[in-house]
Amino acid sequence: MAMKEKSILYFSISPVQGFIARARRTRDFWAGSFLLSYLAGQAMAVVLENGGSLIIPAVAKRKDAINDPLLEAVVRIRGKQAIDPADENLRIATLPNRFRAEIPPDFAPNRCKEAVKEAWSKLCQAVWERYVQPVTALGQNTEEIWRRQVDHFWEIVWVRGETTFPLERRKNWRSHIPPVEYGDKCSLFEDLQELSGYVRAKSKAEREKQDRFWAALRKQIGRHELDENERLSAVALVKRLFPLVAPEVLWEVPVRYPSTPYLAAVTWLQKVAASPEKAQAAQEYATDCARYLPGSARREDPDLFPALKEICAARMSLREFLSLDGKCFIKDAMLNPRVWQEQTDAQRDRDAFNTAEEHKKTAKRLVEKLSQLGEPVSPFYAMLVMDGDLLGRLLQKCPESVSEALGRFSQQVPSIIQEHNGITVYAGGDDVLALLPLEGSISAAAALRKAYVECFDDTNEILAQAGEDKLRATISGAVVYAHYTTMFTEVYAEAQRLLSQVAKNETGRDSLALTVWKRAGQVLTWSAPWEVVLEEKPNIYSFFVDRFRKDMQPSKKDTMPSEATGIGAREFTTSFLYNIQSRLGDIQLDAGSGLRTEEEKDAFFVDLITAEYLKCRERERSVGRKEARQLVEKLLPLCQRWWRDESGITQRAADCLSLDGIFLLKFLLQKGVE
Repeated sequence: MAMKEKSILYFSISPVQGFIARARRTRDFWAGSFLLSYLAGQAMAVVLENGGSLIIPAVAKRKDAINDPLLEAVVRIRGKQAIDPADENLRIATLPNRFRAEIPPDFAPNRCKEAVKEAWSKLCQAVWERYVQPVTALGQNTEEIWRRQVDHFWEIVWVRGETTFPLERRKNWRSHIPPVEYGDKCSLFEDLQELSGYVRAKSKAEREKQDRFWAALRKQIGRHELDENERLSAVALVKRLFPLVAPEVLWEVPVRYPSTPYLAAVTWLQKVAASPEKAQAAQEYATDCARYLPGSARREDPDLFPALKEICAARMSLREFLSLDGKCFIKDAMLNPRVWQEQTDAQRDRDAFNTAEEHKKTAKRLVEKLSQLGEPVSPFYAMLVMDGDLLGRLLQKCPESVSEALGRFSQQVPSIIQEHNGITVYAGGDDVLALLPLEGSISAAAALRKAYVECFDDTNEILAQAGEDKLRATISGAVVYAHYTTMFTEVYAEAQRLLSQVAKNETGRDSLALTVWKRAGQVLTWSAPWEVVLEEKPNIYSFFVDRFRKDMQPSKKDTMPSEATGIGAREFTTSFLYNIQSRLGDIQLDAGSGLRTEEEKDAFFVDLITAEYLKCRERERSVGRKEARQLVEKLLPLCQRWWRDESGITQRAADCLSLDGIFLLKFLLQKGVE
């Protein structure tokens, strides 16, 4: 039988989440996504170099017709052609870890696998030669550990065939069995051995040798690249250090990636820097931080945020302020003695840091100056994840249209995230992963949802013409508001759980789920179909946040935490929220209530909440019952549990109140500042 002119290749690299989530820093987190995308690009490039074309993602029909900047750069580098290293698109992971391609009949798929291994090996070798090899003599079997881990980490699977989902069936073979790892484990990859090869529990001598190895490596790398308590595996070290060797292996990538406290402060920084009245105070604060904090303190890169970059270009005098370590803007971090100790280790000879009492006095002085710049900075940032719904079914119905729509969407993601002061970690196909300030995160999610739906207009029209009216292209999202001290592993895991279990399964897809993750863990979650989120303009949370912040300044009589800090609004007091919870939260309407319809039940709860609202406003300016009731009617959706049934119809629990949504509003108003 003659072989078909073309055949289909399914290709996959893993692990994915297990590689991305192992992170202690934002740069680690970004590096995981970027490296996976870069390695997948190597395999895709081999397909294009041999006359193939990519089906999913639909980013290249030929080698000379590529519409993804990262893939084009990979192809050009492989062909020893020049690229524009200043292109910011080359810093964003846009290629998925798996793809489907059309290949010539004589193409050997193993060439894709070898290309991935070669690119990975080149990166690993650069890190090894520059940083690890010089201290290898201090370790025990360090080179053996290194080679074992870098050579056997990735599971690369490919299948040639026409059947549906052949890759999933191929993975069931489980042919990739990683070697056994002994000894003390890596601080990030708990299943991999750390590189020194010593075991601390064996003896004091082994512990001292292990410490000596890591002290030498830390000196070789630079103390800000490797924390005092970190002992890493080969994979973790490559992930941590590859930005430092990237210029010689691929192209220049960000070495300074925004920290979580800096992400939390970006909107505040923009506001302060834009105020001529505060410019002088901001410069003085930066000078004091430079004077009293060691010169080796971590520096941020404001140029990664277009709004801050524009300010720096217009007013160079503010660059020092906007480049301060993110912790310099958060009161709790400044007062934390462990942060001070970390920053003074390198300069113990400085008189100002000789005693704990001096540390405390210096921190208080700086905090006082920080408070003069405005309201406190939120200690929370947002992690946003989004994922298309029912994409497998859509691809079966109209693969070409879906692939083109996904390509258009992924190209729009970075600019939308930038508009909301965020950083795009990954934007490939229907998947989005981004880090943003607390402010604007919901608006960013809504803007991405709007872009996704618009990109699929043609696809939805094709489906309607084919009689598939109920099958529409939609996207679900999840936002985790995380305290800046929370481990990325926990935040990322929660974001994925929130997306898959809450937004998609429990709420029924085409939905948004939101949760607050404080230092003690998750404290509240609210989710709803998108039409509920967008019921008010621009979205239900932004509507109320904007309204309450436009209220009058708080009176001196009101000493609630939100008003005392100037963050909240008198229209929405803490006592009002807690009274709703304590007095109304346990009410459950049953058949004996006499209320039959949802409208009657809504009116009942609106009357109760309005009465409580008016009671809490007695000491404030007068508010008419009609005005108060109109406000509460708009507020009611945040007091209810929502979901979409199997038919896609939006449902709600009208028999009781569910108050997580309204407490989330309180959190957004106060920005998590306690």
